[in-house]
Amino acid sequence: MKPNLKQWKQLMLFGIFAWGLLFLVIFMCFTDGNPAEPAPSSFSFLEARRLLPVQGKQRAIMGAAHEPAFPDGAAGNRALLDRADAGPGHQRGWTRAKDGFDNEEDFVPLQNRRKSQSAFYRGEEHVGDSHTAALPGLPRQARGAPRFLPPGERAPSEGAWPAGHGQSRRGRKGPLQRPSPGPEDGDAWDRLSATMSRAFLSRLWKGNVSSKMLSPRLQKARSDYLSTNKHGVRFRGRRGARRTRTELLCELRSRARASTLDGKEAPFAALGWERLVPAVPLSRLHPQGLRSCAVVMSAGAILNSSLGEEIDSHDAVLRFNSAPTHGYERDVGNKTTVRIINSQILTNPNYHFIDSSLYKDVILVAWDPAPYSANLNLWYKKPDYNLFTPYIQHRQRNPNQPFYILHPKFIWQLWDIIQENTKEKIQPNPPSSGFIGIVLMMSLCREVHVYEYIPSIRQTELCHYHELYYDAACTLGAYHPLLYEKLLVQRLNAGPSEDLRRKGRVALPGFRALRCPARAPRPRP
Repeated sequence: MKPNLKQWKQLMLFGIFAWGLLFLVIFMCFTDGNPAEPAPSSFSFLEARRLLPVQGKQRAIMGAAHEPAFPDGAAGNRALLDRADAGPGHQRGWTRAKDGFDNEEDFVPLQNRRKSQSAFYRGEEHVGDSHTAALPGLPRQARGAPRFLPPGERAPSEGAWPAGHGQSRRGRKGPLQRPSPGPEDGDAWDRLSATMSRAFLSRLWKGNVSSKMLSPRLQKARSDYLSTNKHGVRFRGRRGARRTRTELLCELRSRARASTLDGKEAPFAALGWERLVPAVPLSRLHPQGLRSCAVVMSAGAILNSSLGEEIDSHDAVLRFNSAPTHGYERDVGNKTTVRIINSQILTNPNYHFIDSSLYKDVILVAWDPAPYSANLNLWYKKPDYNLFTPYIQHRQRNPNQPFYILHPKFIWQLWDIIQENTKEKIQPNPPSSGFIGIVLMMSLCREVHVYEYIPSIRQTELCHYHELYYDAACTLGAYHPLLYEKLLVQRLNAGPSEDLRRKGRVALPGFRALRCPARAPRPRP
């Protein structure tokens, strides 16, 4: 009897142990998670201000973090101005990031590690090279959170995604390189991204496309932005004007004058900005004008172009935002004369505006979306991103570096001209940084070459040559009226069509080289 009782007790203990082990395995299966995959963020990625915005505060340029806390309003900025002579100690509150980003090579890997959101219209983020606003009617829980691959894990290859699906894709780590087009047109066409057909690209080169040819995702994005009208656009002009190339160039020269804040208008005059902004206006930095200038887009299509030497041969080179040259000299060159930056570059600590060499020893031109009315008081109280505080601090630290803020009136004048020369209604959002930069350099140079604004035969979904982010919206636009901007630039192109196809190069005359008939100033509609 005793042996049986002993065996029964052993069986009971074994059973309890087995059940406990099974429970532990089940518990681990349900609770096991990927430590490299962060939980969904509470802040919406969608505001594309260039990348993305509900009221402009939840956006990021490729996965931006929350903007740092700056002193708000006129009182805070006035205090900064009053401390102008107090020494560098007062800057510590803003430059919380550690030093050590003096070299481009230290900064670039941070950019390459960012995984941007999926493409627009699956209820996720909008991508652009400028500002982007949140789409209406999109539930917050539907917006995805950025996902980073764990170390050593390979992302799906580009060919693993269904053709024409249109979502963003993560590429492999390492140098961003693709097979460059061969000497035969057929080989180059075969490498063309599946999301932009041969026929569409050919028609874009000829200026014969419309929004009806866009994917349903981008058409819906455009429709939603038209309905939202975040910036209060009230266009009173006439659409669809068919000006000749010369008439359009003269219209741009007459109306789109590249103006910057001079500190003489309210509320900036009362805040002492006249002694803060550079003494020499941007338009007078080169009184005799520059002979030849290059505007280098950050598009992924510039990879494997071997255009670096040609780009550096220009008198001046304009680049955008955080686009680096280190490691990409063969394709983009290494000369930088002017850098246009949007307000997120100033406010997002991930871009290390204070520390990075990208923003040193160059002319800086910043901009931020303002209401269509260009009401400076309203804009100062509620900018899309508070660029005013870091601007003050940078000017106090670097008083000899030319650093300007574009006047909102100039930006919306460009928008008016795009809409007037387009039959369709365009997105009621500011033009892209690319278009702003093109017109800015046309006002400073006698000849302007623009690279990969209108895509070449190397066209790809890779948004920026230095970031692993894929989305067709970066080429054709969602937040920005990019498609219509490019159609306008195509009409202005004076270069051979072969340069557009092979190099992605547009040749434009500078305003100084134009011979326009005298005309009375035209009031803004």
